[in-house]
Amino acid sequence: MNIEVPTWLVKLVRENEVPIYLVGGYVRNAVCGLPPSDIDIAGRAMPEQLVLPRGFFFATRYKRMGTALIKHRYIKDAEAEYTPFRTEKYAPGGGHTPTEVSFDAEICDDAARRDFTVNSIYYNIVTGEITDFYDGVKDAENRLLRAYDPAKVFASDGLRLMRLVRIAAETGFDIDKATEESARSFAPLLADITPNRKRDELLRILSADTAYGVEDAHYRGLTLIRDYGFLPYIIPELAALDGLAQPAKYHKYDALEHTFRVVRACPPHLRLAALLHDVGKAECVKRNGNMHGHEVVGAEMAERILGQSGMKMPAKEIDRVCRLVRNHMYDKERKTRDGKMLVFCAREFDILDDLSVLIDADGIGKGTDDRPEPNRLPEFKARLIESGAPVKPSDLRINGADLMSMGYEGAEIKSKLSELHAACVLDPALNRHKKLVKLARKE
Repeated sequence: MNIEVPTWLVKLVRENEVPIYLVGGYVRNAVCGLPPSDIDIAGRAMPEQLVLPRGFFFATRYKRMGTALIKHRYIKDAEAEYTPFRTEKYAPGGGHTPTEVSFDAEICDDAARRDFTVNSIYYNIVTGEITDFYDGVKDAENRLLRAYDPAKVFASDGLRLMRLVRIAAETGFDIDKATEESARSFAPLLADITPNRKRDELLRILSADTAYGVEDAHYRGLTLIRDYGFLPYIIPELAALDGLAQPAKYHKYDALEHTFRVVRACPPHLRLAALLHDVGKAECVKRNGNMHGHEVVGAEMAERILGQSGMKMPAKEIDRVCRLVRNHMYDKERKTRDGKMLVFCAREFDILDDLSVLIDADGIGKGTDDRPEPNRLPEFKARLIESGAPVKPSDLRINGADLMSMGYEGAEIKSKLSELHAACVLDPALNRHKKLVKLARKE
């Protein structure tokens, strides 16, 4: 078998007497005809024993696991993660971090610790020889994802359950029946995985179609998470939507399937917001017997799910997602007054395009033949810009320092600027310093 290997990698390998192998997704993809993945290499030597030709350097080192990220100073995208052959032991419960790592391993031992057969194929970069202990080449050719010993694979590391879903989604591979059955039975192990590690896999599942161009890969990934029983251990608030009936007049699907179809209809950067856009529905039904106000409740829940007690997302992303969730029902009946629409568009200007896409995707996700008209946000955004009104409070011809000199303090300043901003949106001619000072002056 001949696998195309970058010239820089061949140079790196030939400098070392000990064989270095390509392994993992790069080999798997070459066998089945998918685009190249990240480059993983492995060998008997520890990183410090490697000979790095001129220009190569260790970008990072993780001594406990023996891994090292190798880059080149002058060749763009020349990057490979090197791992010495090793064995691992895990504590009961499927925690992701091994309790013991040993580096006195042979290639067969290293293969035995890996997750799936298609990721356990070793390609000798110099000789072109394949080492394949578990029929990984055959599985890759058949586009089948299989764990050679599913119980051992999942019991040792519960995060591999989400990796199973993510890799299957990204590659479009089928999942071996025994592997699937074992994954279902080990679902509770996900409770032992830290939220941030589950977050990383979830975000990759949400963008799975961008990995190798597999159509609807993100949608398939979400349905596998649901069908395998993983969702209660990832986002239990979302799992509560499974089977939650919605008014048949407006919805073809239950609340969870509707959510997945909205995610399906959104671009990658919007999919996390789409995943959480209706997360408040089950809670609203529990509290009130209906779904009214689910967008407000959902925004509060999303803040908890994404915050420090949950996924630990960046504050800026939490704010963006929560605002999208809170506002995705805005002007749903298309009856909001023009002035109110303009003020809303100004106040939410930075998320307006994304909100428009989410609202329309929400309509697509209903699955009914009666599709709602496109939302009115683009129309009012254009009117706002054409009017010359200040789009942001910072565009006002008055600022916080001016208000402080007039006796405003603390929260009063922000509140007054917001009030003046709304006035200028409705009447752009007011955005003159003297006029704003006169409007702001305390009696």
